[in-house]
Amino acid sequence: MGACHAVNDVTRASAARRRRRIRRSRWLGTVASALVMGAMVAPEAVIAQGGQSEAAEPGPADPAVVALGRALDRRMTVWATDRRVVYVSHCRHARGGCPERVASFARLIGEAAQRHHLDPFLLAAVAVRESGMDPTAQGGVGERGIVQLHPRGSGARVRYVRSEAYRRSCSRRPDACQAEVLEAGASLLSRSIDRCGGVREGLGAYNRGVCGPTSYADRVMSERQRLLRLAKTDARTVADID
Repeated sequence: MGACHAVNDVTRASAARRRRRIRRSRWLGTVASALVMGAMVAPEAVIAQGGQSEAAEPGPADPAVVALGRALDRRMTVWATDRRVVYVSHCRHARGGCPERVASFARLIGEAAQRHHLDPFLLAAVAVRESGMDPTAQGGVGERGIVQLHPRGSGARVRYVRSEAYRRSCSRRPDACQAEVLEAGASLLSRSIDRCGGVREGLGAYNRGVCGPTSYADRVMSERQRLLRLAKTDARTVADID
């Protein structure tokens, strides 16, 4: 009996260490981002629009979300001069314009990431790699939304994925009804990271259903680094969608 208890204790300790490693790997990027961005972004500012800033809503702004909005704004930029900014087509034609859409997406990504204990820059990187942040993008087997939910998988109960009429009505909104899409995508990514034991392994499962680092995971992590660089850049840079 003593041996059995000892084995059980070792198993429980090993599982606890594994959970701590997962939590550390998931939160490392979030903490690092918040520390860097908190020193850079004024709480009363949001996304710059051609050199102008919108007033923030009442209450303290999340520095990481503000910084993410700035990064996404630049990521959606095709080219810019002192007087004019040209965004990618899908964002340029959005209701309210690209800056309003980007502000909405940054907020929704930040909220979904917080609920599921994810780095918002990681979740945003998945969205950029999956769809170029285009809510109208459609995958080869019917994936929909900015994180490309599978209609027979994580998107099976998501209205935006299931209903063409609903998607058309959503086109009239700056956020394109992406809250439910991001909620499902963040939940899937969080579960994948927990199940696989690491961020890169979880990204592999998000993409192909099997744990393990892949070229997809490498591309997402590279995109995350790019977004962080754009968030810290003083000048607007060209950021083509590839």
